[in-house]
Amino acid sequence: MTTVVLARRVMIVIACLLAIAGVVAIVRIAAAVRADAAPLVAPPVSVETIAAEIDAESARAAGLTSALLILQSRTSDLDAALAAADDQMTSDTNLAEQLRADLAAAKARLATLQAELAAAQARLARLVAAADAAGVAAAAPPPPADTTAAEDHDDHDEHEEDDDD
Repeated sequence: MTTVVLARRVMIVIACLLAIAGVVAIVRIAAAVRADAAPLVAPPVSVETIAAEIDAESARAAGLTSALLILQSRTSDLDAALAAADDQMTSDTNLAEQLRADLAAAKARLATLQAELAAAQARLARLVAAADAAGVAAAAPPPPADTTAAEDHDDHDEHEEDDDD
């Protein structure tokens, strides 16, 4: 390499360094001007304020934790109630099926009894018709006994007891 090329390269490096230094200086000057033109609107938060906010958030977190525990308890109560209701529904469904089966059996028994009753009534009607045709009168109940005659009859019963001995 020749000295001219070497000198040229050194001049390029020096020019680049001067350009970088100039940019850095311009940025620093701009930042200083901007900082003077824009003061802080809100003062920085104090340590006491941060501690108070931490305490408030801790209390809020404790409240939310207790609320979550209450909700968890209520949820478990609701789960238990739902399980009981499900068991009751299953029991009621089984009972309803049993009652339907019992009702069907009772209806079948009723139909059988009604058929037997109809047959018995038809048979009775035939017997009554046959009895009427034969001239047989239905037996009438005996007339009521006279109460005075019954008392007289009681006196005879006492004598009859003596006769039996």
